[in-house]
Amino acid sequence: MKTTSTSSLVLLTALSLLTVACSDGAKDDSGIDDISGADGGDGADGGDGADGGDGADGGDGADGGDGADGGDGGDATGQVRLAHFGVFPGDMDTDVDIFVNGAASGITFGFKATTGYVDLPVGSYTFDVVPSGGTIEQSVFTVADFPIADGDAWSVFASGYVMPMGDNNAFTIGAFPDDRMGIPAGNVRLNIIHAAALAPLDPVDVWVVDDMCAPVGDAPLLPGFAFGAVAANVDLPSTAINVGFDIGANATVDACFKVPDVGITDEVINVYAINNDAGLPTLVAHLPDGTSAEILPEAM
Repeated sequence: MKTTSTSSLVLLTALSLLTVACSDGAKDDSGIDDISGADGGDGADGGDGADGGDGADGGDGADGGDGADGGDGGDATGQVRLAHFGVFPGDMDTDVDIFVNGAASGITFGFKATTGYVDLPVGSYTFDVVPSGGTIEQSVFTVADFPIADGDAWSVFASGYVMPMGDNNAFTIGAFPDDRMGIPAGNVRLNIIHAAALAPLDPVDVWVVDDMCAPVGDAPLLPGFAFGAVAANVDLPSTAINVGFDIGANATVDACFKVPDVGITDEVINVYAINNDAGLPTLVAHLPDGTSAEILPEAM
């Protein structure tokens, strides 16, 4: 079944970030634009899965403007980068091709893979997700009339189950702006995205935890963090932070992650919570150069 999004973007409620010991000055001043809204993955069948850690760089040879009418923007451009966290049965055959305004963009990637920024002339675009090697007629998901303005920088991500069962969330596409403005010197800006579609993780409380994975403070960093939500513009002196997932909202950590210092400052890093078809939750950091790094949970 093919799903087509509408041209209007539905702004989700921005999450409120609580001040905690290792995130002084953290702020949340935007939400996520859900540009999908339904099950579009039925029957999607691509190629072999890809390891996002290899950092697929969608910008190489993939000029998103090829064959795409960018409008009347002249030399004005915006940027889009992509991340693939759609859950396929058995985590197999996850490769998809991205089409832009009906033409193949040259971007092919699989589960956990990410791209660098692709420059697009200002205008309105239609993006299609096609099983690897297929044609536009085989599109399984369409994002229609996506606007690109001068200077925009968008992150677009796929998440959800291609073949959902029970209460698991269905395949969908989300997007949010990457805001590089006003990052305090020497800091790194995090966007934290809930792309884990497994039903028990929706919602989940996210805590800052100590080295023993015990919760720090009196309240979660992100209470009731729901599938598809984005906590935006969290400015920290380093990416080094320990976080825990509390599934039962009882201040008990069920999964603990120790995020290392990646040595990047004055840039935006997106951190996605995801899960695979076996139900294992992990974190994936989408780095400024388009590569990614996966962080596995600590043994509890």
